[in-house]
Amino acid sequence: MSVPPDARTTSPTSDPSDERTPIRQSRWSKLSYRLAILIAVLLALSAVVTTTFAVRSVQDAMYDQTLQSMGNVHAAVNSLISAEYQSILDFRSTALEGRRQALIDVSTPVIASLDELRASVDRRELTTSEAQKAALAMLKSIRFGNNDYFFTYDENMTALAHPDPKFEGRNLIDLQDADGRYIVRDARDVALNQGSGFTEYRWVRLGENVPADKIGYVFNYKPWNWIIGTGVYVDDIEAEVAVKQEAVESQLAEAFGLVTFTSNSTFFILDDAGDVVVTPAGSDLTSLTSTPSGEALITSLLASPAPSDASIVERSYEASLNGGGIEEGVMTVSSFDPLKWLLVSAAPRSELTAPGRQLALQQALLSILVLIIGLSGGLLLSRRIVRPVESITGAALALSDGTFDPASLNAAAARKDEVGELARTFRRMGEEIIERERKLREQVARLTVVVDHGKVAKAVEEITETEYFQRLKERADALRNRND
Repeated sequence: MSVPPDARTTSPTSDPSDERTPIRQSRWSKLSYRLAILIAVLLALSAVVTTTFAVRSVQDAMYDQTLQSMGNVHAAVNSLISAEYQSILDFRSTALEGRRQALIDVSTPVIASLDELRASVDRRELTTSEAQKAALAMLKSIRFGNNDYFFTYDENMTALAHPDPKFEGRNLIDLQDADGRYIVRDARDVALNQGSGFTEYRWVRLGENVPADKIGYVFNYKPWNWIIGTGVYVDDIEAEVAVKQEAVESQLAEAFGLVTFTSNSTFFILDDAGDVVVTPAGSDLTSLTSTPSGEALITSLLASPAPSDASIVERSYEASLNGGGIEEGVMTVSSFDPLKWLLVSAAPRSELTAPGRQLALQQALLSILVLIIGLSGGLLLSRRIVRPVESITGAALALSDGTFDPASLNAAAARKDEVGELARTFRRMGEEIIERERKLREQVARLTVVVDHGKVAKAVEEITETEYFQRLKERADALRNRND
C-alpha cells in the first residue's frame, strides 16, 4: 500500500518537541560564535593575569632598585662627608697645634728674660724685689699676635700682673668663664701638676663684650713660685672651619642636585634642630618648615632618628616636598653622628609605580590587539571547524526529510581530520539508507501490483456469483442457442 506524499509533511498541529522540527537559533547560540567567545575569554583572562604579574614585578623591581640606589647614595654621601669632615678636623687640629706651638715659642724668651733677671740678683746687680718688680712690669707690657698678653699669679692664684686692672691684686681662684668653667683652678692644676701645659676656655677680648674660644698656656716658674700664663683666641680658626664646612655643604648641595632616583626625588640633610642644612641645588624645601605636614615630618624624623652606625632606615611619609602638594612616598634616613646630621632621601610613591602603570597601559593595548586578532582568528578557525559540522547537521535533517543529497557532504568528506571521517561515514550511511529506501519502495510497488490483481479476481468472482449475473448468463446462453 503506497504512502501518500502529504503524509510525510509536518502538519501545522505537529508536536513542537518533535526532533525533526527546525529550531530557530540566534547568531550567538551557534557553536562557531561560542568557540570564538571562549577563545576571547581565555585570551582576556591570560592578558589580565599576565599584565597583573608583569606590573607587580616591574613595581617591585623599581621599588627595590630605588631603595638600592638610595642606599648607595647614602653610603657615598656618608663617605664624602666623613672625608670632608676629617679634612676639617685635620685643619682644625693642625691650626690649633700651630697656635699651641706659637704659645710655647712666645713663652720661651719670656722664661729666658726671667732667668736673666734672676741671674742679675745672683750677681747682686738687683735685689729680688727689684728683679720681680721689673719682671712683672715686663710681663704686663708684653703684647703679641692680636693684642694677646701674659698674666701672672702667685701660688694662691692672686693676680700679680694682669693687663686688665680690675683683676690685678685680686685672688681669682673662683674665676669662671662664660660656660662656668673654673679657668684659674684649671691653670693652677696644670702648672703645679705638669709644670706646663694647655687649657681651653672662653674669654672676652680686651675692650669687647662677647666671649670667644681661647687656648691658654701656663707654666710654673718655680724659682719665684709664680704661675705665668698666656693665651690666644682661636675663634678665627673656628670661623675658618665654619667657612670650610659651608664650602662642603655647598659642594654637597651641588652634588645632591645631580642625584636622582626618580624624576621628583630629592636628597637633603637636617641638623639636630630640624633645620635643613643642605638643600639640593635647584630644589625648594621651604615647605618642610612652612607647612603642617612638613613640620610633622621633621618632628617624626627627629623623634626617631636613624642609628649612629650609618645604617639606613626605611620609612613612609606623607608631606609636601619641592613646593608641590601633599604626596605619599618612601624615605630612607641615615645619620652622620659627628655633625649630628640626618641624611634623608625621598621619592614619591607615584614615581615608583609609574613604570608599572605605563607597562599596564602598554600591556592593555597589546592585549586588546591580541584579543582582536585572536577573536578574528578564532571566528575563522571556528567557522572552518563548525561549517563541516553544520553541513553534516543539514545532511542529517535532509536525510530525515527524504531530501538528502550525498554530494552535499563532499567538501566535509574531503577533510583529513575527524570531522572528515565523520562526514564520510555519514555520507556512506546516508547512501545506504537511500538505497535501502529505494529497494523498499520497489518491493512495496511489486507487492501493490499483486494485491491489486487479487482484488480484481475476487471482485469478478463476487459479480459472477450474484443472482443477477446468473440470470444474465442464462439469457445470454438462451440467445446463443436460439441463434444456433
